[in-house]
Amino acid sequence: MKQTEIPRPSDAVLTRLAAIAVRVEELMAFDQPRNKPVGLTTIKNDRRRSVEQVLVLLTDPELKNYLAKVRTLIR
Repeated sequence: MKQTEIPRPSDAVLTRLAAIAVRVEELMAFDQPRNKPVGLTTIKNDRRRSVEQVLVLLTDPELKNYLAKVRTLIR
């Protein structure tokens, strides 16, 4: 089986991918209990803000182009 090389991302794309990973990690962390009690509304708002930030990062044209190239390799 021939191994396909994944295209090398630019520094800008890597930075955006790292930012997305941080936001997703924050999203997942909201399921974990915090040191102080918080309301359900606060948790929902924090999740909404993190999802919005991920969506904004995903609109970057250079990142979209890179992800399109990677998608063609896995289909």
